[in-house]
Amino acid sequence: MNILIGLIPALCWGLYPICLTKMGGSYFQQLFGTSVGILIFASFVQLIFKYSISTTDFLLYFISGVCWSIGQTGQIWCFKKVSVSAVMPITTAFQTIGNSLIGGWLFKEWSGVLDNLLGLGALIIILLGVFIANGFVKIQHKDLVAYFILFLTTVGYWGYSGFPHYCSAGGLMGFFPQAMGMMIGSSVIYLIGHKKAIGDDRLGIRNISSGILFGGAASTYLVSLGLNGLVNAFALTQLNVVIATMTAMLILKEKPKKQIMSTLIGLIILILGVFMMVKI
Repeated sequence: MNILIGLIPALCWGLYPICLTKMGGSYFQQLFGTSVGILIFASFVQLIFKYSISTTDFLLYFISGVCWSIGQTGQIWCFKKVSVSAVMPITTAFQTIGNSLIGGWLFKEWSGVLDNLLGLGALIIILLGVFIANGFVKIQHKDLVAYFILFLTTVGYWGYSGFPHYCSAGGLMGFFPQAMGMMIGSSVIYLIGHKKAIGDDRLGIRNISSGILFGGAASTYLVSLGLNGLVNAFALTQLNVVIATMTAMLILKEKPKKQIMSTLIGLIILILGVFMMVKI
């Protein structure tokens, strides 16, 4: 049962990019709708459980949410500039490598030479998986620019994962202030970039459904952390890259059928590298 609960976030996060694509709109509208949907979901959770946390923890979770809005902006922008099936392996690699190195070196979760060697070996395996899945031999210059922007904004995802490490309150307790940070950060980005009133945006409101899907994944992941532990919970969620990439290829038809096998092999190698890294 614990494993099944741990797989729910992977399924929801895997379907989230497809939902965004089907809902339509600019990346500003998709970002805004996602953050509203997450806040709605988090508000219901807060009303049901009535969590109370310290001011310090509230601010840390809030900052974590603001950081998420930065990372999410880059990811959604790249979905449109490149494709879901091409971006998902890359963003998974960036997030896994960054979060693991931060945890291993900043939070001292890696101890000794062996742990560091295993971590760097896993990093190489992850990059190999990305290389095979995306066929980097044929990458275009415009895609390099997009991936560079994706890397820069992934710093936001690192902050999203990193700041809660400093909190004494864990699990669902920090979900509501984190969602508030997501909403505020996304609203600022939306207003600056989209230059349109929030209440008068049909496509932005339409994407709230994507946010509710994302909120279900985020809240279930916090539950999975308590049931499965950080390592196993994180590893299970990374299966979302397989779901998102393969559904984008089959449903959105982003790649020809002849590339499906090589992409799947690359994804399997990437996931092996992720499991290796989080098991250190």
